[in-house]
Amino acid sequence: MSRLSFQTFCIEFYSHHIKQSSDKVFRLFEREGVLDLLEREYEDLHGMGMEYMMQFLDEYLGERVEKCCIAGSGIDNAGEGMEHYLIRATIIPGIVERIQEYYHMTEREALRAFYHSATGASLADDETGLYGQSELFLFGLFLEEERNLWEK
Repeated sequence: MSRLSFQTFCIEFYSHHIKQSSDKVFRLFEREGVLDLLEREYEDLHGMGMEYMMQFLDEYLGERVEKCCIAGSGIDNAGEGMEHYLIRATIIPGIVERIQEYYHMTEREALRAFYHSATGASLADDETGLYGQSELFLFGLFLEEERNLWEK
């Protein structure tokens, strides 16, 4: 598993674990240094089972998760769309790689650009149904969003 795939899986699994959108979890991970930890400790962490990884992240983040994730602002997907976070975890690395190549960004910059975008937020919302779209289609949405930002 590549470092990018590992980071994406952790973001998406943790979003499901704490019932928060993955764009919010990305911001939490970025602010609290989890992305740096996942990068730095990749060799030791990527072989962990996801259940153990979620426990590790819970312990690492502690109360900071509660401060970040205000009651009522989460997602309620218990029993519904349980596989959607798995689909997102699978397709996001390819989208990020395309962003990285197209804009000549580092992997982290491209990951940040995607999760901070409206496209990333829409993909994180199961109600949009975007999890059922292809990597290429989602990359096209991202490009269109970026073009619209530049034109304003």
